[in-house]
Amino acid sequence: MTTQYTIYLVNNSAQTQQFWCFLATPDELAGDPGVFANSSMSLALSSGQPGTNTFTIPVQYVVSAGASNQAVGFGVEIDSSITSNAELGQLWEADYANAPPDMGPGLKLLDSAGAPATAIALQSNKFDEVTNEANHWFSNMSFGIETERGFIGMTWSPSPQQTRTLTPLLKFYVAVGSYGSNTLARWTDISNKSAMLQVPDSFQLDEATVTYGADGGWSVTPGAPPASPPRRSVHDDVARDSATPRVSQGPSQEDTVAAIQWNTSSAVAETGPLTMSGTLTVKVALAASFTAFVLGGIVFKISRAAAGGTTVEFSYSGRDSVDAVKSLFTVGAKLLFS
Repeated sequence: MTTQYTIYLVNNSAQTQQFWCFLATPDELAGDPGVFANSSMSLALSSGQPGTNTFTIPVQYVVSAGASNQAVGFGVEIDSSITSNAELGQLWEADYANAPPDMGPGLKLLDSAGAPATAIALQSNKFDEVTNEANHWFSNMSFGIETERGFIGMTWSPSPQQTRTLTPLLKFYVAVGSYGSNTLARWTDISNKSAMLQVPDSFQLDEATVTYGADGGWSVTPGAPPASPPRRSVHDDVARDSATPRVSQGPSQEDTVAAIQWNTSSAVAETGPLTMSGTLTVKVALAASFTAFVLGGIVFKISRAAAGGTTVEFSYSGRDSVDAVKSLFTVGAKLLFS
């Protein structure tokens, strides 16, 4: 299963802000003035907007190639004509045509083990760059991550028979402004005015919270944001009476949501707290008989779960809404047993 990182967004400024996410360049491209930031991943948030607002980023790399009548440069909108998922260790080739006529490039996997195990290599074929550009036909090449909300990565103009070996860096920038979808931006403009997050230091259980402050400053906090009232962490005493579970200080285990089934009529909320129950399936067999688990900063009480199994019967009692609780149980979400 593809690992994914969730960045929670909080806007504490006085105005609506357009949040953008960017992927940092691999070291091999750092400082190259011909390599531009490229993103179509953005989300507008009003001042103090409630609810859950996130960028979700799967670690699924993509390579892209394109050609158009616009040269690669600052402020240019780039739409690649062909894109493929890429895995570490692979060597890809973009085949650019000679103009005229104006034609888009091809893209193919040359060797599944043609790059170092921690890198992805992209090469271009032999093509007439001078004649193409004299005919206003310009090639582009891109690398990055494709998400449900859009692309984050980088774009440059390839030279003929050029190979770039890239070691991906899971480092993200979150910025506000009017950058434009797939419109190329300068790295200095982004890095000087943004929040920076890097795996693993900025994340807890693959989650982090980015807050844009009233003074225009940024803060980055590992983990999901607290609810109101604040949710307690996995190692806090979350009980005020004997009916509420306490999280154990004993053995713990990180795991991943594989499936969820809610009990019929499981949600009850009249004058008291909301009560829900269901059956959770996780990816990895339980190493012990745990009594609780934490997901999205909320503690859930386990009513039945055998060591060595992957099925967990659980319940929840608290002040969060039904939709808020159910939204946490997405396939692939990280949780912590204790």
